[in-house]
Amino acid sequence: MEFSGAYLQTADGEKHFDTVRIFNEIYKDVNIVRIEGTANLPLDGELGASFVFEPGNIENYMSDYRHTEYWCRPFFGNDLKDLHDNSQCLIYKKNGGGWGVILPLVSEDYKCILCGTERGGEAKLFSWCEKLKSCVAPAFAWAEGDNPYKLISRIAKRAAQYLGFGLKTIDEREYPNIFEYLGWCSWDAFEIRVSEEKLLKKCEEFKLKNIPVKWVIIDDMWGEVHEFYGSKYETRQEMFDLMHNSTLYDYAADPVRFPDGLKKTVKKIKEYGFSVGVWHPTTGYWAGITKDGPLAESQKNNLLTTECGYLIPSYMRDKAYNFYSSFHDFLKNSGIDFVKIDNQSMTRRYYKKFDSVGSVCRNFHSAIEQSVKEHFGNVMINCMGMASEDMWNRTDSPVSRCSDDFQPENREWFSKHILQCSYNSLIQGQFYHEDWDMWWTDDGQALKNSVIRAISGGPVYVSDKLKRSIREIIMPLILSDGKILRCDRPATPTRDCLTVDPRISERIFKLQNICGDSGVIATFNLRRDDGNENGFISPSDVEGIRGDEFAVYEHFSREFKIMKRDEKLKVSLKDTDKFKLFIVVPLDKCGNCVIGRTDKFISPKTVINLPNGKKGLVEMGPFAYVKDKKIYFEE
Repeated sequence: MEFSGAYLQTADGEKHFDTVRIFNEIYKDVNIVRIEGTANLPLDGELGASFVFEPGNIENYMSDYRHTEYWCRPFFGNDLKDLHDNSQCLIYKKNGGGWGVILPLVSEDYKCILCGTERGGEAKLFSWCEKLKSCVAPAFAWAEGDNPYKLISRIAKRAAQYLGFGLKTIDEREYPNIFEYLGWCSWDAFEIRVSEEKLLKKCEEFKLKNIPVKWVIIDDMWGEVHEFYGSKYETRQEMFDLMHNSTLYDYAADPVRFPDGLKKTVKKIKEYGFSVGVWHPTTGYWAGITKDGPLAESQKNNLLTTECGYLIPSYMRDKAYNFYSSFHDFLKNSGIDFVKIDNQSMTRRYYKKFDSVGSVCRNFHSAIEQSVKEHFGNVMINCMGMASEDMWNRTDSPVSRCSDDFQPENREWFSKHILQCSYNSLIQGQFYHEDWDMWWTDDGQALKNSVIRAISGGPVYVSDKLKRSIREIIMPLILSDGKILRCDRPATPTRDCLTVDPRISERIFKLQNICGDSGVIATFNLRRDDGNENGFISPSDVEGIRGDEFAVYEHFSREFKIMKRDEKLKVSLKDTDKFKLFIVVPLDKCGNCVIGRTDKFISPKTVINLPNGKKGLVEMGPFAYVKDKKIYFEE
């Protein structure tokens, strides 16, 4: 890789080329690119340093970039000058074979992002404060090789070790047992009109329909927000405007919608056998904390006022911890079992100029995680936090959202959603189990949504409105007790989809995952013009699967084929409503295997090993098995 054009930029806008150097050093088995330079004046908080990089010989690439303050999506190209601004990862395929991965870092003071210039890719470093006269920091980690999945995994692990503050990769984070089971969230059902009465009606519906939900999230906004009183809104946007201009008056639940308090509501929900979590944002509420309310008074030593006038928790470690610990004390005493913490990627908006981006994020994430660990055993969903400064600074929490909010009854939204979740999982999935968000069982896209959550490897939870949950849509994902038939890792695109845009590639889009020694491949038509899409699947599409010969079973059609490892099967999907789900099971030396329950999407997860060396089912039902390379069905 070649580097050129390095400079520092001071707060007065001047560029300084002669006081900065770029170093490429080897750390174990990856490259770490460092920048070192000093100026006489403070560096620009928005762009302290920059240099151009050129890997050379690129055929095409995928960059994962922040398209909003909180969320990322993929961008596809073949010339680095077109690289999207604010890219947080670059995966490139080389002409003639081979792959490369560049992963920008967030160090103690500086954040690095990638973008395009006429000279190639550009790395930009900034601190969001104007107190620093030097930039001595790692910019990005990179490596090249034959396997892109192993590359990014190795780079993430080595970079975490190099940064040296205890950041765990996904293999070191314990998946919460509560999320092994089906859940429900109040947001899309009730939005900010959530109340005890409505929550209990939904619990009763699950009971009557025998839908084995095991946990619920009381989402935005259960708390006491006085700006809501007397306010009216006609559209969803007007509701968001109201929310984003409102403040949290106190920890307690809203006395109108929860007349007996949060604790009584939680007790009533738990009588249905559900665990209960609640949502809260990092900032109290979207516009912070009410300045003349009781919460502001009780927490005055732990709060600060932002440039835009919001009163929010301090970013300083001890003060932030005091605020969140006090909040979580209240929630724990109310019977709450876990939290979903929103509005995480807000560092630039609220904390810029106070201190450097790395220091701010490390402080407040450390405070949040310590409190969550003490109060809820580390059971938390991180949300609206895909900025790299958040991704690199949560040391322990295991689960994070990987897409914009679910959009009910929106056919066009599905393609955007599946692309976000799957490509974001390539990067964020190195550190976190991925939450593909809630969904509706009676939505026009319900079956597709259920399939992608089945293969996702993360939590599965719905957000149906009252009287609208459909048991038949849910049951293929779970056992009778609500336990999810969950794949073993975050689902990601197959290798031949990594660096091409499936909306214009004229070939099917494929997701892959693994479950035990078997694999799963889901295929979709994401073509923009809704036309026919063709492609091929192969057992070798499943990264890491072992074996030479496989039984390949399509869930919906029950089509079956014995395939060699690199053999290909043609798949045609005539429009964007069509999709397929393939189960890939290795054959033993006699040509036998068990497919598992045919009424479940992830059928290999229904198969168990018996003490006598035979196979059984974790729960009885219709199943299929292969003997002497022929398939048999038992109903």
